Amino acid sequence: MSEPCSPLTSYLPPDVIEYPAKWLISENGSDPPDVFLFFNRIDICRFHEKRRLPGHLLVDDQTVSGRHCVITQDPDGRCFVRDTSRNGTRVDGRRLTPNLTTELETGQVLSIGRSLQLRLDGKLPEFASGGTDVESTLGVEPTTVVTVLVGDIRNYTTLVRLAGHADLQESVNRVFALLESEVQSLGGTIKEFQGDALFAFWEIGTNECHASCACRAALHLEQKVRKWAADPSVWSLGGHPLQMDFALATGMVTISGYGAEGAMSLSMVGEPVVLAFRIEKLAGTSTGPIIVCPVTRKMAENSFEFRDLGSHQPKGFDDPTHLYSLVKAKT
Repeated sequence: MSEPCSPLTSYLPPDVIEYPAKWLISENGSDPPDVFLFFNRIDICRFHEKRRLPGHLLVDDQTVSGRHCVITQDPDGRCFVRDTSRNGTRVDGRRLTPNLTTELETGQVLSIGRSLQLRLDGKLPEFASGGTDVESTLGVEPTTVVTVLVGDIRNYTTLVRLAGHADLQESVNRVFALLESEVQSLGGTIKEFQGDALFAFWEIGTNECHASCACRAALHLEQKVRKWAADPSVWSLGGHPLQMDFALATGMVTISGYGAEGAMSLSMVGEPVVLAFRIEKLAGTSTGPIIVCPVTRKMAENSFEFRDLGSHQPKGFDDPTHLYSLVKAKT
């Protein structure tokens, strides 16, 4: 007797919030398995076009209820499942009591409907390390979680006006070459250099904690920049000091290659990219040289010290964002 086929699923990942990332991984034999990323909650429901909302896993199976079950996560990482279905939800084969919240531990398997099996995991599996693949037959774009680092030369417009163009370009090229080497040695990926700005990222699955790796890199790069600023063989513009400001933002993005004859470079689309470039412009003497978004701070708070900068309104964003200054690593 053949095993039942995996039901069609559709999933729109939610926005990243200040909770640990968790995944439901399909145990139905698909290769590679479907992976569903969530943070504070994920609702599992029967498929309906009008229910295609972020954080709702829709299952094309008539034995799945309109609102079948919900998995929630506490800020400390503990997960709980509540069954609200007619046909029941099982954890490791045991039927749950309806409307009773039960803790769901990493490695346990949910059974939903005729054949859907979902295992809870707190670590992105290796097969999905290039991106959290939530694409299914009903289809959504593959995404991954990254921490974006943007570094920008302070007062660059003034430097262009006051310094010799050739000397400035040569100094910037030397600094960028050194930055590229340092980022790669710290496990990051250079997306590109934009004028006077560095754009790099650390990807989930590549590092144990990409936000912490990016914080450590930002502190390291800021120290290196101060050293290079005093070295005439790197920064040869006497009287025009080199200073750089940095920003870190964590969230979900879509990454793909682009180019007419195969992938020539990386395209990255997502809110953390825009946010990092926006909040970097808020950095200065009063804030310190490294600003981070609240998700980055939350993910790295056990390893680093931060200073609360209060709420700010980044250009182009509807709502204020609470920002923090990265101070130092904890001893």
